[in-house]
Amino acid sequence: MNKFLFKSALAIFMPVLVVSVFACDKINEAASKSEPAALQSTASESILIPEKPAAETPPPAIAPASARPLPADTVVSVDGVTLKKDALNKIVQTQMKLYQDRIPADRKEEVQVGLEKQLTEDFVMRTLLANEAKRKNIAATDKEISVAMEQIKANIPPDKSLKEFMKENNVSSDDIAMGVRIQKLVTMETGGKTKPTEKEIGKFYADNKDKFTTEESVHVRHILVAIDAKDDEKVRAEKKEKTEDLRRQITAGADFAEVANKNSDCPSRENGGDLGKIRKGQTVKPFEDAAFSQKIQAVGPVVSTEFGHHIIQVLERTTAHTVSLSEVKEQIALYLEQQKQAETFSKMMTRLKKNAVIQYGKP
Repeated sequence: MNKFLFKSALAIFMPVLVVSVFACDKINEAASKSEPAALQSTASESILIPEKPAAETPPPAIAPASARPLPADTVVSVDGVTLKKDALNKIVQTQMKLYQDRIPADRKEEVQVGLEKQLTEDFVMRTLLANEAKRKNIAATDKEISVAMEQIKANIPPDKSLKEFMKENNVSSDDIAMGVRIQKLVTMETGGKTKPTEKEIGKFYADNKDKFTTEESVHVRHILVAIDAKDDEKVRAEKKEKTEDLRRQITAGADFAEVANKNSDCPSRENGGDLGKIRKGQTVKPFEDAAFSQKIQAVGPVVSTEFGHHIIQVLERTTAHTVSLSEVKEQIALYLEQQKQAETFSKMMTRLKKNAVIQYGKP
């Protein structure tokens, strides 16, 4: 078995990808939430830089006393299937290169050690699952693999091809096939009974009703004339006057999006200055105060912040309200179903590890 990288157990057997998009990085303080808090995803990427070193994870099983010591070049053995140090090191180095721009120099050693442990456990998990699927004669058909790929494709940005996405995230067709097989294993474990009942859906909604709320938000677009810390008073005044002139052009009939595209210093200029919907607490205070007090479609007075001078227009306003059960029923059902599958998967892995012979080599 020469391919053993998992993105995560759930990402493999339920190939649903969440893509977060945020607008102007100088204005937005956080990415916008599109779902009620009770349904937000907690999925993580395969390699993250932890705030603190993760706690040591004990081996999932203890090899019998009669087991022979592993050769020096072996990292782990799972029911006789081995992972060699050279193979592990090769993929660790590939991953380190892939994420090198995101890893601080003083934490590379820490991240590498954590990655080695993670990939070792991924190998153990994949081997156990592959063996179990083989024992139960579970296979993935071409049609099932195609359907899984389409599910992934439906959840990635439209400007990115499935091939590009899979390459960037180190996901192969073999991983997709394994995901299908794992899904079948989980279905077999549950007897196909993972769909939540109406009562369960209703209870979840009632228990979390305070979280099924949408905060007040405004859909805004803006034009930014940026200022620099090195700008003297004269330059700042000139930039302020430039912003006032741009505002006069718009109020006189010029197209806001065109003026933004040609003059704004914010990356949102590519979208005509559109920042999408923002909530309170996401932007700097002067910008927020203006955005939440302006009338819809009005081109407000120039607003100055630490980033520069802004011309703001509010396109839409959404008041805070509680989302009805009918609006989120399908989301809750999917969430509860995935929770049941995750619990079943966890129990299945515990059983497989308990019944397997897993030996770890010396560092």
